[in-house]
Amino acid sequence: MRSASFNTKAFAFLAALAVSVSAQQDYYFNFGGSTLVQERLDPLLNPGALSGHVHSVLGGNAFAATMDFATTQSSTCTSVAVVPDKTNYWVPSVYFRKNGKLTLVPEKSHKIYYKYGYDGKPDAGRTEFPKNFRMFAGNANLRSDDGSHGSGGTQLNWLCHTLGEKPRAIGFPKGFTSCNGNNVGGLAATMRFPSCWNGQDFDPANPLAHMSYPGTQAGTAGCPQGFQKARFPEVMVEYWLDISQFDGQYGSDEVPWVLANGDPTGYGFHMDFLNGWQEGALAKAMKTCNPGNTGSPKLDSPQCFGAGALQDGTAHRACTKTSSINEDIGLNGPLSQLPACNPIQPGPGLATKPTNCGGTPAVEPISSGRPSSAITSATAGLVPSTTSVPIPVDSEPTSLLPVPQTTSAKAQPTPPTDTGIVPPSGGSSGLSPPSVNTTSGEWKAAGCFLDALNPRSLGSRPEWWGQKISSSNCVERCASIRAKYAGTENGGQCFCGNELINSASHPGKCTSKCVGDGSEICGGAGHLSIYSLDGQVSMKKRRTHHRHSRHFLASV
Repeated sequence: MRSASFNTKAFAFLAALAVSVSAQQDYYFNFGGSTLVQERLDPLLNPGALSGHVHSVLGGNAFAATMDFATTQSSTCTSVAVVPDKTNYWVPSVYFRKNGKLTLVPEKSHKIYYKYGYDGKPDAGRTEFPKNFRMFAGNANLRSDDGSHGSGGTQLNWLCHTLGEKPRAIGFPKGFTSCNGNNVGGLAATMRFPSCWNGQDFDPANPLAHMSYPGTQAGTAGCPQGFQKARFPEVMVEYWLDISQFDGQYGSDEVPWVLANGDPTGYGFHMDFLNGWQEGALAKAMKTCNPGNTGSPKLDSPQCFGAGALQDGTAHRACTKTSSINEDIGLNGPLSQLPACNPIQPGPGLATKPTNCGGTPAVEPISSGRPSSAITSATAGLVPSTTSVPIPVDSEPTSLLPVPQTTSAKAQPTPPTDTGIVPPSGGSSGLSPPSVNTTSGEWKAAGCFLDALNPRSLGSRPEWWGQKISSSNCVERCASIRAKYAGTENGGQCFCGNELINSASHPGKCTSKCVGDGSEICGGAGHLSIYSLDGQVSMKKRRTHHRHSRHFLASV
C-alpha cells in the first residue's frame, strides 16, 4: 500500500497543528488499513441480522453478525497496521452509476487517526475504550447538509486526492473528471467519531444517544454536560477509493457515485466502531506515543506499542474474511439495482424506509470456505434467521441469518449444562392457526415463548426466513426435517429444533402477522410462536456466558 503524505488541512480536528516539524510532533498517530470484507452485516445496528446495505469492513477477522469484545480478541489477524488493534470499523460501500448500471467501486486503502492531545501536550484526561464499547457516527438517511457534519460534529469531507486535495465538499464533490494526480490519487471520505461518553451502553434504537462531540478544552471538561463520564481519543477514519477505472466516463458537473444505502449525495455517509483494542495497549500509547505526522517515534517503538506491534501493507492486506452471505454485491460485475432494498433517494429531505421490496432476492449464508457468488435462494424461498432489531436511523429491512458463536481463545465459556426440565406448558394461547396438518400428523400451537440468545432458544436445527413465511409453512418445513418443535418469530422468521432452551412462557407477546399470510400470527419481537405434535413443549435451562443481546460496558 502506498501511504499518502498527511496534509493537516484535510482534517478540521487537526487544523491547529503548526507547519513546523516541532509542532507536527503532536499527540496523535495514524496507521494504514485495508478492507477485510464487503458484506451486508452490521453487528451494531442489526445484531444477529442482515444489514439493509453493503458495508466495507476493516479490522479483526472475527467480524460477525453478533459479536462482543471477546469475539474481537479471537481474531487471528487484523487488516490494519497496528497488530494490537482488532477493532472493527465499517462504512457503506460505494457504487459508480452509469446507464442504469451500478459498479462496485474498488477500494484503494484506508487510514485511521487517533488524537489524544491538546495544545501540543498529552491530555491526561483521555482514557482507552472499555470492553464491549461501541459507537456510531453520521446518519444514513441524510441527503443534505443539516449542520451535523460541521466543525463541532462529524467533520465529514469528501475530497479528490489530487495536488492540493481539491475539490472538497461535505457531500460528493464536483469539478473533476479524474483523481489520479500527485502520484496518489483516489476519492476519499474523512469522518470522525464523537469522544465524550455518558457512561451508558450503545442503544441500537438510538445509536447517537450515549456519545457527544467535544468542545475545545482538555479532558472531560471539554465535554458537554451529561457526557463527562469519560473522554476517549478522537478517532477519524479516511476511507479511500480507487476511481481510476471510471476516468472519462463522467463530466466535471456530474456526481456518479452512490452509497450502498441508496444515497447519491454523500451526506448519508456513516461509520460504526466496535472496540477490539488489546487491553492496556491504547492507554499506554496515549501517555508517551507522540509521532504526529513526523513518523517518530515509530508505532512499534517502546514509547508506542512495542516490538512486533506494526505490520506492513503486505501483511494487513493478506488479512481477509470470506463473506458470510451468498449474495452478489457487485464483485462479479455491474448490478441493475443496489443489493437488498435500497432505491436511490436524492433528497433533499431525509430518506424514507422503502415499502415495496417485493423484488428483493432472498439470500443465504455461505458455508465455511465457500466463496461469494451469485445469490442462491433456499428451499421454498426460505433462508436462515435470527432476531431482528428495528433501526430507525438506517431505516433498513431486517432479513436475518444464523450466527456462529465465536469466543476468545483465552476465555472459553463454561460448557452449557442442563439444570433441570421445566414442566410442559400446553394450550394455544390464542395463536393462529391453532393447528397445522402435515404428513407427520396434526401439529398444535403450544404457546408464545421468549427467544433467548447465545444460544438461541430453538437453534439446534437449521433456521430459515423469507418473504413467504407463515406459521403453517414453517411447521410443514420443520416436520419435513423431523424436528420436534417449529417456531416463528417477528413476522417472518422460522426456527426448527428439538429443545427449547433458556425460555419462558410469555402469553400475549406473539402478535406479529406473518409476512406470508396476514391471517396467521408469526411470533413477535424476541418471541416465538411454538408448535409441536402434542401442543406441549419441555423447556431446558442452560448456563451460558452471554444469554442476552445487550453487552454491558466495563467501568472506566
